[in-house]
Amino acid sequence: MLILSKIAPVLLVLLFGYFLRKKELLSREGSQAMKNLVTTFMLPVVLFHALATVHYTGKTVLIILALMACELIAFGIGFALRSRMGRFGRLLPFFLASFEGGMIGYPLYGILCGEDQLGNIATIDIANTIFTFTLFLALLMATISGTFTAQAMVSNITHSTVFWGVFLGILLGATGLMERFLATGAGSIYLSVKDMITSPVSCIIILVVGYDLQLDRQMLKECVKPVLLRMAVMTLLMIALLTIMQQTFSQREMRMALMLYLFMPPTYVVSAYAREQDDAAFVSTSTSLYTLVSIVVFFILNIVFV
Repeated sequence: MLILSKIAPVLLVLLFGYFLRKKELLSREGSQAMKNLVTTFMLPVVLFHALATVHYTGKTVLIILALMACELIAFGIGFALRSRMGRFGRLLPFFLASFEGGMIGYPLYGILCGEDQLGNIATIDIANTIFTFTLFLALLMATISGTFTAQAMVSNITHSTVFWGVFLGILLGATGLMERFLATGAGSIYLSVKDMITSPVSCIIILVVGYDLQLDRQMLKECVKPVLLRMAVMTLLMIALLTIMQQTFSQREMRMALMLYLFMPPTYVVSAYAREQDDAAFVSTSTSLYTLVSIVVFFILNIVFV
């Protein structure tokens, strides 16, 4: 029942978004406006706070570098194989090289190992946050717009409010300034404002994913191959990390955090940047399919390790 209480809201909001489109209760222009609100205002605040409140240590840096290398490898595989993936091949690198930690990973890990152990998966998630909202996002925007010049990608980064949320969050977290600020009276006011801004983010993004979901046979068929490829890539990366970094992941809870995290779905945020209807349908459908994979892996870990 506890598991259902965490998973059911995600599945229900996905279905609700799908229902809104099928019944034409929400227009595509309205869905796009919701995407713009999240990506330009709400998401930067979420990322800023998450990175500003991390405790940075030598082990943290090592894990960040290792996970960053994994994402770059997956990204490279996606680029190498994109010509073999049909009309949506150009989106394959972005499907392979990101993780949805906050909306799926954190709740599932909390059930698996306890809320007091969430710092383990949060540490692993730092690399994804940094990678996804810098190089990954710049290349995604360039792919969608068709503009791949270095100048255009640098402009995409520096003019992105998401990038500045990530950059400032790391800066304040690594220097300890955020910790000191939160201990002041102004810090408590900041937390209240932050909570009001960020509380709807998960719901809006999942709703948008559901809105763009396509359940027709042709779309499902096109999504199966990327899903299977991602499963294979993540399995190999998991084996490599657990072999090479045995000491780092020697603690049972840390090892389970890595195993669960690597089988999380691609970040739901990609759906917020997909402008073309077909692209949005592919991203949402493939991401939703992989969410089911994540839930299956979670159940297996529960049976084997708990």
